[in-house]
Amino acid sequence: MSGIVCAIDVRLANVDADGVLTGSYIGVKNPVKLSITSPEPDRQQRISKMRDSYGVALDEIVTPKPTEIELSTDDTGDAEVLAWALNGGSSAFSQSSATVTAQAYTVVKGAWFQVAHRKISSVVITNTAGTTTYVANTDYLVEPVSGWIKPTTAGAIASGSVKVSYAAAALTGSTIKAGTTPNIVVQISGEGKNLATGLPVRILVPRASLSANGALDLIGSDFIVTSLKGSALKITGRETVEIDYLDA
Repeated sequence: MSGIVCAIDVRLANVDADGVLTGSYIGVKNPVKLSITSPEPDRQQRISKMRDSYGVALDEIVTPKPTEIELSTDDTGDAEVLAWALNGGSSAFSQSSATVTAQAYTVVKGAWFQVAHRKISSVVITNTAGTTTYVANTDYLVEPVSGWIKPTTAGAIASGSVKVSYAAAALTGSTIKAGTTPNIVVQISGEGKNLATGLPVRILVPRASLSANGALDLIGSDFIVTSLKGSALKITGRETVEIDYLDA
C-alpha cells in the first residue's frame, strides 16, 4: 500500500459529440489542480409509516450525478488557455511597422489621448501650423508601449489641435475576447507518475464540458490562476473517466 501524490502533464483537445478530436492537443503549462469529484447521488426513498417499522426505508432509488471536473493552471502563456478561462476565444493580432507624419489630433490639456499604433518612438508634436515643436517630458508625456500621450498641465500645449509624428514597430500576438463562448467540449489527457512510488499514472476524460470558474485578478499581487470547471460527458462504449496505474 502507498499514498498518492501525482505529478502530471495535462493536454486538452476539442472533441465532437462522439469524442472524436476536432483539433490538436494543447498542453496546459504547469497545471496546479486536476480534480475529479463524484457527487453524492440523489436518493428517493419510500419511508414506512407503519407502527412497527415507522421511519424505515422500504424502497430506495439512487440516481447518480455527473462526475465533476476542475482544472487549474498558474501559467497563462498560452492565449487559447487564457481565453478558455474567460469563456472566450483568441485570434491573431498584428501591427505592421509604420512611420506617421504630422497626424492631426484633438487634445485636452492634462488629459491622455492614444495614437493609432502601439510601441511608438521618435515622437514629435507640433502646433497645427508646424511652427512650434513641443518638448517631450516638459510639454507632454509619452507611454511608448501603449501609444498614449498626455499634454502636461504646466506645458505649452493648449487644448485644441496638434500634429503628431512618430515611428511604430511591428507587433504580433493574440487578442482575447471574453464572454463569447459559454463552454468548451474537450478531451483531457493526463500523463504522469505517483511520486510516492515512482510508477506511471494515466488519466483520460474522453469528453468533458468545461466553463470558466472564478475571477481573474489582473492587478493582484499573486500569480493569476485560471480555472475551468464542468462535467464529464458520456460517450457510448467509454467510461466518463479512466485512470490507469501502470506497473512500469
